[in-house]
Amino acid sequence: MAVAKNGPVSEEGGRSARRVLAIFELMLQRGEPVTVAEVVRALRIPKSTAYELVRTLTAAGYLERNGTATYFLGRKLFELGMAYRSQMDLLKEGGKVVEELRDETGETVQLSVLENNVMLVLVKEESSKPIRIISRVGSRVPVNWAAAGRLLVSDLSASELKPLLQRIAKPSPTGRAPTDPDELVRQIKRFRTQGFGFELNEANEHAGCVAAPVTDVSGKCVAAISIVAPEQRLQRQHREVLIDAVRRAADKLSRRLGAD
Repeated sequence: MAVAKNGPVSEEGGRSARRVLAIFELMLQRGEPVTVAEVVRALRIPKSTAYELVRTLTAAGYLERNGTATYFLGRKLFELGMAYRSQMDLLKEGGKVVEELRDETGETVQLSVLENNVMLVLVKEESSKPIRIISRVGSRVPVNWAAAGRLLVSDLSASELKPLLQRIAKPSPTGRAPTDPDELVRQIKRFRTQGFGFELNEANEHAGCVAAPVTDVSGKCVAAISIVAPEQRLQRQHREVLIDAVRRAADKLSRRLGAD
């Protein structure tokens, strides 16, 4: 019974989505505002449906009405395009910076972003040293397991962070990563204020990382660069060298993304 009931709903939703995309493509092809009547004729959809779709898209900012009852692509689509461009720039420029940092330090370097409230490794370059930490692109890690993950949520206010961390913080394989929301909030804010994060043995035995935030033109953290290394190469004197290197790399990538 449930399948039969949900089937038509799913089909209707799919048809509406296709019609929305068709409206966008029509306006893109025309390169100029169109009327609802032109949408009806070009796409052969019911007049009432066309008006409802146009009205909904306009209210949401995906279409904009000109003074003459014509409509064109709206500011929300521009924002989506800019977000796509930013992501492409992050991959292109981030790949270069990550490789340069690996060559400078000889350690494994990662570029990570926040996706669905977990840290996603987007780019990585492996260390060429005999003893090294292996990671892989596409790895998803709870944000409380890594210094980079904590930086990725550092723009949230304490009142936003605490309930989020209560839901998403997980015990790490070593059991050493903090899970207490209050402790995590304090640490996250300290990491962001000082401009870098550090953890040792919290996610992996005998390994740790240093990380720095990558910011966009608005100052928001959009990614984090981290150097992952065995614990013997993260002792204080060498750690300071790596912290300086990762901060310089993050600043370089931030400037390439438009930050001051």
